[in-house]
Amino acid sequence: MATSKAPTILERIYAQRAKDVELAKSTPGTTPEDLKIYLDELDLAPKLISFVDRLRKNPGGVSLMSEIKRASPSKGGIALSANAASQAQTYALSGASVISVLTEPTWFKGTLLDLRLARTAADAAYIKPGSQDYERPAFLRKDFIFDEYQIDEARLYGADTVLLIVAMLSQDRLSALYNYSVQVRGMEPLVEVNNAEEMQRALQIGAKVIGVNNRNLHDFNVDMGTTSRLADMVSGKDVVLCALSGISTKEDVEVYRKQGVGAVLVGEALMRAPEGQTGPFIKNLLGWSS
Repeated sequence: MATSKAPTILERIYAQRAKDVELAKSTPGTTPEDLKIYLDELDLAPKLISFVDRLRKNPGGVSLMSEIKRASPSKGGIALSANAASQAQTYALSGASVISVLTEPTWFKGTLLDLRLARTAADAAYIKPGSQDYERPAFLRKDFIFDEYQIDEARLYGADTVLLIVAMLSQDRLSALYNYSVQVRGMEPLVEVNNAEEMQRALQIGAKVIGVNNRNLHDFNVDMGTTSRLADMVSGKDVVLCALSGISTKEDVEVYRKQGVGAVLVGEALMRAPEGQTGPFIKNLLGWSS
């Protein structure tokens, strides 16, 4: 008798998120119709900035996408007591171009409220002493997105961009979500890939920001060479290439910079930085002078 194959980690996460989204869509006050009223009739979403432009405002260097991540399926608890607003303001004032906020609650211990509070804290950094040259980071909703409803949630809670994971979506769904995000909500997504076939699919829909995840989401193993092997596929194209996962040292960043990577996403290493050392860690990571 044939045995059924155990679901991968990504498949388990997707199944749980499908239940979460259905519950949210059926809850009075957060139905799809409610979100459209908030966004389209009442214009309640915080102001939008261009994710692409923000990444490109560091010519010749590598932009930082700093992540707020309390936990993960592979590492368990990382910084379970982290305050998303405080962490975001630290990232913002330390020069991050993008702040990625995990909003998945079961494995990553995040919430949509984290996104809203992080965005509010970054906006408030304008009035911080010494912040005269401050320009707020773009905000990324980092989640497992398969429904236009989640894109509406992201915009309402203050995101400038969303993550679309090619491995989790059919090509039709990927294209539909990409087009909805860009054309309806004005947000250019971060499209995540892990191999050459997925890179082709991302290029096919016209993605302008492609992130190569060094972590395979089916088994969560990390291979730092994944980004390096795929970098040539976007050479000469109007695409910002981003390296995602496993990055923790200045040497990691320098290798990718030489390969044409325009941004790196760093989560765990930043979340584990000792109190008061996040700013210096970022400066060292990106090779900025003190």
